[in-house]
Amino acid sequence: MADALTTAKNASQAKSDFLSHMSHEIRTPMNAIIGMTTIALSRISDKQKVEDCLKKTLLASRHLLGLINDILDMSKIESNKLALSYEKFDLQ
Repeated sequence: MADALTTAKNASQAKSDFLSHMSHEIRTPMNAIIGMTTIALSRISDKQKVEDCLKKTLLASRHLLGLINDILDMSKIESNKLALSYEKFDLQ
């Protein structure tokens, strides 16, 4: 019983730590997207600045999508819904 309780507490702490970390990881690109969009809108007549902001927004958006996909994959792994495929491939 004591071992099970310790295991459950450790698992709960690990999930709390993960959520705290991921919360920060998600907020960072989200703030970049909002910030760059705000700057682009305020400088709409400056084509070069708007283009720079859009490029940064695109990078942050892709990073955010990658994080979300990773979280969803981890959820699939945890619920045993992820299927692995064993295939040969050329590393180069």
